[in-house]
Amino acid sequence: MRLPSINTLRRVAVPLAFGGNSEQQHTYFAELHRVGMVTQLLGIIAYSLTWLMMPEPYHPNQTHAVLALLGMLTSLIVRYRCTTLPVLTMTGACAVLTLTFGLRTMADAVHHASFWVLPVGVFMTLAIASIFNGGLSYLAVVAGVWWNVGHGLYPVNAGLPDESWAPLMIAVSVLFGLALNVSFSLLRLRNYHSKVELTRLAFQDGLTGLNNRRMFTQRAQQMHGAPHGGMLYFLMIDIDDFKVINDQQGHDAGDEVLVRTAAIIADKAQGHLCGRLGGEEFGVVYAGDREAVRAFAGTLVEAVSQGFLAAQFVSISVGVAELDRGKDLGHSYRLADEALYLAKRQGKNRYVIA
Repeated sequence: MRLPSINTLRRVAVPLAFGGNSEQQHTYFAELHRVGMVTQLLGIIAYSLTWLMMPEPYHPNQTHAVLALLGMLTSLIVRYRCTTLPVLTMTGACAVLTLTFGLRTMADAVHHASFWVLPVGVFMTLAIASIFNGGLSYLAVVAGVWWNVGHGLYPVNAGLPDESWAPLMIAVSVLFGLALNVSFSLLRLRNYHSKVELTRLAFQDGLTGLNNRRMFTQRAQQMHGAPHGGMLYFLMIDIDDFKVINDQQGHDAGDEVLVRTAAIIADKAQGHLCGRLGGEEFGVVYAGDREAVRAFAGTLVEAVSQGFLAAQFVSISVGVAELDRGKDLGHSYRLADEALYLAKRQGKNRYVIA
């Protein structure tokens, strides 16, 4: 059986313990915000009903009871308005701790408080497992829950045979709660990685790793529409005689040529948008003036022809056109395509600027 690597364990364990990196936390925020809001509202309703349903002879400490309710309402308002996961976690902790403080206040008003706070603590330990992302934050809040409901009451029935039941129930509830918390966190982590992978598949070319046509066009449109951007040029790149390579050497060899050509383009176009447009066609949006793009296109043509000399001769043709912000993007694409066609007619392995 193959054991997971240290990096894999760290990749999973760190988010489970600490709640993940900033990007993961941003993804989790919406889900935890909704779940937390519903849970806090139910907690306020349960607390209010408990207070209202207390029999007439029993009166909780009014100051403590009101403070607990105000704390819950304040944390609910802050939670509703917050925008980051750390603040969400802190408001959730405040809500849980003020609720357990209020329930302990109610329990103190009746006889046998130790009997009532035990199920309250177990319930709270399990109920809050889903609203905290990260085992450490969950365990910290759980410690506060049990201190709130249990300080001054335990151990119960000291010296009697059932003395160990209370700590046993506490320990078991904490372990079950932690297992639930880890399960929820794992689901969020898997959903996050699935979303990242789907995004990659949607916007990245599966063979070369470059931006696919959709992503390239989307980003080119954003750059084209920027009102105060500098000069931009579109380079349409085509591998010369690619069909011959596929027919004579097979598709595996053709794929290798595509991958190596893409790597050369990506290396030379660092800092500039590049992508695979389909088949053996690639595109680059170059930010710079006419002389700079001329030098870049020449470097690109030479780099590809030099990059394959050891095994075979592979070349590219490049058509270059300025991205005219006064016209739609398709106009510049057509000009670059015409320039590419001209480069092919002039003998290939060269560039032409429209």
